[in-house]
Amino acid sequence: RSLRMVGDTVITGSDDWTARIWSVSRGTCDAVLACHAGPVLCVEYSSLDRGIITGSTDGLMRFWENDDGGIRCAKNVTIHNAAILSINAGEHWLGIGAADNSLSLFHRPQERLGSFSGPGSKMAGWQLYRTPQKTVAMVRCIASDLERKRICSGGRNGLLRLWDATINI
Repeated sequence: RSLRMVGDTVITGSDDWTARIWSVSRGTCDAVLACHAGPVLCVEYSSLDRGIITGSTDGLMRFWENDDGGIRCAKNVTIHNAAILSINAGEHWLGIGAADNSLSLFHRPQERLGSFSGPGSKMAGWQLYRTPQKTVAMVRCIASDLERKRICSGGRNGLLRLWDATINI
């Protein structure tokens, strides 16, 4: 259902309700993330904290992070009442598109960035910024151009919407 390539790693989301982390050079599956109650429709990689974000037909978003050589689920988020169709992450912004005709924007406060060396979850630093008014069609894809403070969403009706990111990034 979804792929994300990061260096020598491929992250996949599948109909078997799992996300998997693969090593390209070794040709092996290094981890299976199996905690959703439906197919995993989208996967994303957060480069700042080296974490993974998964979205599923169960309407749940899960934040995963490396923990002593393994991967653990650090945070679960349920803010949509339908399938999560698209995830796009930058250093400070995270956009989520869902089948309930809405998108949600998450922000990671910049002061959080300095605390990553301490104990606690890195991925849990994401905070819901806002869920804009619902659109007339399900939000199938989302992308961002954070240097210009823009987020773009694509709907099932074929329309693109451009959103202005108003928090200083």
